[in-house]
Amino acid sequence: MKILIGLVVLVLLLVAAILSLPFLIDLNKYQDQYKPLIEEALNRKIILNDIRLTIWPRIGVRVAGFTVQDDPAFGTGPFASLTSLDVGVKLMPLLSKKVEVEEITLRDPLITVIKNRKGEMNLSTIGPKTPARSSPEQPEAPPSPTGNPLHVLALLAVDHVSFTGGTIIYRDESTPKPTEYRVNDLEVLLKSVHLGETPTLHLAATVQPYNIPVKLDGSFGPLVDTFDLKQFAFDIGLGKIAMALKGSVADGNLDATLTSPLINSADVPVALPLAKPVIVRNFHVTAKAKSPLPQGVPPLELADVTDLGLDIVLGNSVLNVKGTVAGGHAKINITSPVINTADVPMALPFKKPVDIKDLQMAAELKGQEARVNNLSFQLFGGHTKAQAGMTLDPSAPPFNGKVVVQGLQLGPALDALGSDQVSISGTAGMDFAMGGRGFSLPDLTKALEGVGHVAVKDGKIEGVNLIQEALSLLQLVGLSPDNVKVTAFSTIETDLRIKEGIINVQRLLMDSHDFQATGEGTVGFDQTLNLKVKLNLSQALSQKISGSSPAARLALAGGRLNVPLLVTGTVQAPSYGLDSKALTGKVQEQVKEKVKEALGDLLKGSTKPDDLKQKGQDLLKGLLGQ
Repeated sequence: MKILIGLVVLVLLLVAAILSLPFLIDLNKYQDQYKPLIEEALNRKIILNDIRLTIWPRIGVRVAGFTVQDDPAFGTGPFASLTSLDVGVKLMPLLSKKVEVEEITLRDPLITVIKNRKGEMNLSTIGPKTPARSSPEQPEAPPSPTGNPLHVLALLAVDHVSFTGGTIIYRDESTPKPTEYRVNDLEVLLKSVHLGETPTLHLAATVQPYNIPVKLDGSFGPLVDTFDLKQFAFDIGLGKIAMALKGSVADGNLDATLTSPLINSADVPVALPLAKPVIVRNFHVTAKAKSPLPQGVPPLELADVTDLGLDIVLGNSVLNVKGTVAGGHAKINITSPVINTADVPMALPFKKPVDIKDLQMAAELKGQEARVNNLSFQLFGGHTKAQAGMTLDPSAPPFNGKVVVQGLQLGPALDALGSDQVSISGTAGMDFAMGGRGFSLPDLTKALEGVGHVAVKDGKIEGVNLIQEALSLLQLVGLSPDNVKVTAFSTIETDLRIKEGIINVQRLLMDSHDFQATGEGTVGFDQTLNLKVKLNLSQALSQKISGSSPAARLALAGGRLNVPLLVTGTVQAPSYGLDSKALTGKVQEQVKEKVKEALGDLLKGSTKPDDLKQKGQDLLKGLLGQ
């Protein structure tokens, strides 16, 4: 009985001794030894509030109130901090004088990443300072493989590493309006972190200000003492978007493939200028890059994309996209058998749906230069081909391009655009070259310039009869062949020049059975008209009109009636008037011609003064319409 009591007392004393170890052993007194080593390794000042041994729930060490100060060049606040860091070790190996870490837990870690006005990040100054080279001729030694984070992680040899309640703040002060993004509620769990094993990773967080949940689950490894991974495979969740990332890292080369079966634009955490959702299906991209990724290079030069593919679903319309990136040079091809404009998620100027057929586009991007080498499609029975180039200036990108249109049916085109008062039918062709800056109407009005040629064959202008308009202005009502509000023509051709929001119409020619018209003038981007048109009627029609109206004879030249018109108003509501200056000049010319003719006859003796007087009276009657 005494022996049993003695054993119990011994066990109690042993337990009491163990429980008192955290209070008897003060690890804070060793801060002067290890604190400078940590500060030198991080190139940061650190603060440790307390460090003690722990017995429960496991044997280990707890660090409370750990703070890493930021670089003074970026601010006076902390770069990183955590409420506590717990390191638990296994008991049995400890009894054999071996330390094996079982679990590492970081509670409430907070990391603040800052990008200053110069574009520099506070992350760039973390790590030991590089010593000055003693001799410029001596080659720089390659970095030690033990310096990479994966090697350090492998050497931890820990069963569990976890982060709870973490926060990451990214503050960008390089923009005119500083922005801040946060990763809140960060939870990380790593398991089986040992050399030769394949760790598993679970990560969950919420990204603000988008309030989008992020998840990542997968594995990577097996871990080796270099920055090589035979394989990694992760399932990624961005809100409702599911993606898969697979690949490997070996000998400084990264191979990765990212796939997603379906991405809905409504689930993307940024506002998109779309009137209706767009579905992306069968997204996949395979890339190759150097590991680690180079710093300070343009995004297109970070990796080579050997295969990019996706289908963009717009309602019942589908666009197939394929592309590659090599040496910073991106190439994209887009094709679609048919696109109905009702499916397009942007506002288009069509009043009713139309089909764009056989769409093909080949584009490339290198540096700040983007170019569409070929764009072709069929629309309104015609074939359109275009080329364009653009410099990627986000404020107002300058661009240039060429467009060739053949066989376009103007009737269906204007009908789809909703032209109500005036409509033109016929088969149109066009070639145009232009350049400018910006995409908004004010920018285009200011900077768009171009030249081109337009021709329309065998058509009609619905809603206006040019001959009726001309004769009514001459007060010759009822002399038109018909009263139909239609002007038929065989050809309309003109050269165009655009500058400062004005379309200059040059060398306008219009041929018809009953007339020929020539003209020039301007059409504004606001659809205002200011045209001068000379209407030259056919000989048969001119003789009919002049026989019924002596006043009309004054407008005859070469046996044909010429009517100078002014066309104003708008494209949808044109207004017609006589060009009085041109008409007055015409009358003056005819009067001079008649006077010259009469004086010649008088001098020759073939005309008597009384006959000359009578001719003068007839001329005045004709001018006055009596």
